[in-house]
Amino acid sequence: MTSPSATPDDGFPAGIPPAPSRIRAVAETVGVVSATMGTLWIASLIPAWSRWEQSVLGGQWLVQILAFMIVPLVAVRALGGRPGQFGVTFGGIRRPLEAALTSLAVVGPISGVAFPLLGMLGWSPFSWHGGLVLAAAYAISFPLTGLLIRKIRPTTADTLAAAHVAIACGVLAAALAASALTAGSIPLVSVVLLALLVVGPGEELLFRGVTQTRLDQAFGRPWRVFGAELGWGWVIASALFGLAHFFSPVAFGHGGWALWTTTAGLLFGYIRAKGGSILASGLVHGVLLAVAAVLS
Repeated sequence: MTSPSATPDDGFPAGIPPAPSRIRAVAETVGVVSATMGTLWIASLIPAWSRWEQSVLGGQWLVQILAFMIVPLVAVRALGGRPGQFGVTFGGIRRPLEAALTSLAVVGPISGVAFPLLGMLGWSPFSWHGGLVLAAAYAISFPLTGLLIRKIRPTTADTLAAAHVAIACGVLAAALAASALTAGSIPLVSVVLLALLVVGPGEELLFRGVTQTRLDQAFGRPWRVFGAELGWGWVIASALFGLAHFFSPVAFGHGGWALWTTTAGLLFGYIRAKGGSILASGLVHGVLLAVAAVLS
């Protein structure tokens, strides 16, 4: 594992909290993921609230923001760190954007073929057949993406400026207003904006920001994969990502969904490591979800 005083080219800035034991790190990350899943399950058991959000806001904006953004950020504070130390930063934006946009040039077209293919075959992305197709698509995307972004050096920024927080909140507020205004007439607006700005980036904050970073602190990153320093934290975070989808109230118990989201998690985790922040993987994840919503 890279020490706090190590070279800044590793994608995990100096000054991170002391490394926890492996057992403690796994327990902490499972606890944070469980808190997020518990929030989603509690909301699903209150249908009146879900109906209100759907009719007034156009989608489950408040629940998703609470589960995927507020809960992970509270966890960051509880773990004794700052958001920037867990990849939540807009500093040094050029490198994460380069990693994200280059990755999308590969993953976008492949995903854009895979999802319509499922529709043609009549296979659900939750089924084992659909899951295998999508897992194969992301598995193919991984080495192709790696070949293109392997030389990108991750950002070394580890701060989250107040001005950047204000801009992000403003963008979310504007998107929420747009969703509410089109709730009864153009429901696709809410679906796309939620995927692009909340679900995609929020899941990256939880799984690649809090989870992968904390596990990397404990397990280290001894592997070099297409220019990225990775380790068991990357693998465990991806497995938790798949398990979270398996236990999701949206479609509980679908192994096919868990399979391809685990594979996608490995790709997102790699992109996060190469970009140096969750901005890279969050943009890729959000765009892919938004495009999939449009295509479906």
